[in-house]
Parts: sequence; C-alpha cells; structure tokens
Amino acid sequence: MKNIICFGEVLWDVYPDKIEIGGAPFNVYHRLHSFGLDVNFISSVGKDKLGNNVINYFKKNNLNTNFLNVDKNYQTGQVLITLKSGEPHYDILENVAWDNIPFKNDYLKDYNNFDCIVYGSLGIRNDISYMTLKKLLSFSKFKIFDLNLRQNFYSKLKVNYLLNESDFLKINMEELLELGIIFKFKYSDVKTLIESIYLKFNLKFICVTNGSINSSIYDGNNLFTVDSFKVKSIDNLGAGDNFLACFINEFFIKKNSIKNSLKIASAYGALTTTKIGASASIKPFEINKILKTKNY
Repeated sequence: MKNIICFGEVLWDVYPDKIEIGGAPFNVYHRLHSFGLDVNFISSVGKDKLGNNVINYFKKNNLNTNFLNVDKNYQTGQVLITLKSGEPHYDILENVAWDNIPFKNDYLKDYNNFDCIVYGSLGIRNDISYMTLKKLLSFSKFKIFDLNLRQNFYSKLKVNYLLNESDFLKINMEELLELGIIFKFKYSDVKTLIESIYLKFNLKFICVTNGSINSSIYDGNNLFTVDSFKVKSIDNLGAGDNFLACFINEFFIKKNSIKNSLKIASAYGALTTTKIGASASIKPFEINKILKTKNY
C-alpha cells in the first residue's frame, strides 16, 4: 500500500474537565500519519471556533488539511463524554459538518486509485456522507471497514452495503454479537459466527477485538488469537482505533506476519488506554517494554 485515505468524522470529545480532538477515522489517520505513511483524511468541520481549532490542530501537528472541508451551514462535531470505570459513554451531537461531507474531484487529483480506504459506519449516518463514501469506494483497491454501532446511528441497509464492499472488517466482540442478531445468523460459538460473516460478505479478513481479554484475526483458513496486555487503564477511548492503525502498518505496510502484527497492535491498543485522549504520544521504547512482558 502506497497511499491510504481515511474517511469520516473528526470532532471534539468533550470531557467534564477538558476537550480532546477525536473521531474514530481521524484517530486511525493520526496514528498512521505518526508512522510516516502516505495518508490523507477526508472530512468536514464547521466555519466556527471549534472548526478553526481543528484546522489549527492539523497545522500544529503537520497533518494535511487538503481534504478537510469547511462548511458554513453546519457546526463542527462534538461528543459529550462521561467515563464510568474507565469506559466511555457518548452523547454524539447530530446534523453536524461531518454528516455532510461532500464529494470533490480534488480528492482524486493525485491518485487514479487509492491503495486503501479506511471508514466506519458512524460517519455515514447521514445520506450525504454516505453517498460520498460510496463514490470513494469505487476508487479504492482495498477497503477496511471499522464497524462502530453507536447508539441508533446505523441501519441494516447501510451496514449490509458496506460489509459487501469491504475486504477487511474490524469489529469488537459486542458489535460482532450484535451483527449476528441484525443478520439473524445461526451459530454455536463465536468462531462459527466469524466464519459465517466472513463467507456471507466475501471478506478477506475479520479482526475481532475483545477488550482486556484478547484479539483475533480470521483469514479464511486460520483464526489467530493473542491475549490482551494487562495494564492500568484510565481511558479506553480510541484504543481500537490505535489497534487498527498499528495492524495496518505492521501487516500491510511492513509485511509482518498476522500473529506478530496482532501482538504489536494489541500492545498499541493497551498503551492507549493508559493515557488520556486517543492521539497521545506512544514511543517505541514503550511498545518494546510492554511486548517484553509476554516475551514477544
């Protein structure tokens, strides 16, 4: 993969005592950028103070704003967050700028095709952003779907479409079981459910994260599983996003093995929970230190 596009929401996570930039696809983009990859981000912010703050954050962190649209008709997205035992609870404001991401030919001016596009299901809850994503998918060679079933902001129709379009599905255990209910799969255990989803939607990979327990990847032949690292978590927000970005870098860019990529991605996800905010700095020595706890 030479060029990667991340598509969807960028917003402000508003805690009781502070505010942090966030949004799942933005978190993935930010971490991929920190790895030095050729990655761009397509989203929209409002023409308001919070939108200006997003733009300033991008510039301060050398993030590309070429595909960051400024919409005068909608406000910048916010999520009001409370933490209960370290677990985030969300109040996601509706009808905001990232709900209305326009399609522009400028997205394609430097590429005939994208090598990879990363997207979620929250970012297309509004039909304008949904139609933009559908157009973009036709230009991507490989499609990574980070399924996030937030509150009531999804529909079976859209989820079905995106699953059929995708090559790689990343999902957490709770959402995996919810997917089983939505599509009425009959299964005897989790592995059977994973295999059923893999076959129904003609996927190439399914990645399932299970919090502090483990994470797994199924490639159509084998189910690879690694136990999660034991850490003192203070903020789980963005752990899965950092996990995904790290796996993309290790497996698809560095060509590491699935098992080793899974181990390193798990380490990134775990370390993220020990810091406040989804885009906190993670140093190589921190990763090496936590890997050594399992003799990796």
